[in-house]
Amino acid sequence: MSEIKNLKPESIWRNFYNLTRVPRPSGHLEKVKTFLLDFAKEVGVEAFIDEGNNVVMRKPASPGMENRKTVTMQAHMDMVPQKSPDSNHNFETDPIETWIDNEWVRAKNTTLGADNGIGVAAIMAVMEDKTLKHGH
Repeated sequence: MSEIKNLKPESIWRNFYNLTRVPRPSGHLEKVKTFLLDFAKEVGVEAFIDEGNNVVMRKPASPGMENRKTVTMQAHMDMVPQKSPDSNHNFETDPIETWIDNEWVRAKNTTLGADNGIGVAAIMAVMEDKTLKHGH
């Protein structure tokens, strides 16, 4: 089990870890789009690819909250594919290898993809949470 899955809040870090398993360098987003569409189906929220090639997820309002304003969350799916000169990492096929260095989450010889991967993970955590009370 990856160490980052043990971090709190668990739902965000579990989703971030799962996202690190999916290759998603800029310009090569088919795998991550499929991953997110499958995730939405699994947790029971509407999802589709819009005309701008974005994955859109929609969660219905909680009962009694249907008249509340819509909340929009957004994050980019891709990551900057940078690696150390001695790395054999292939960003189109390989997962990111994560580890904890004191108080920092890091990647082994590559970028981590957290600059908005953690945003995607937070959105996923909201989409799967059945206890949140929210508008549509």
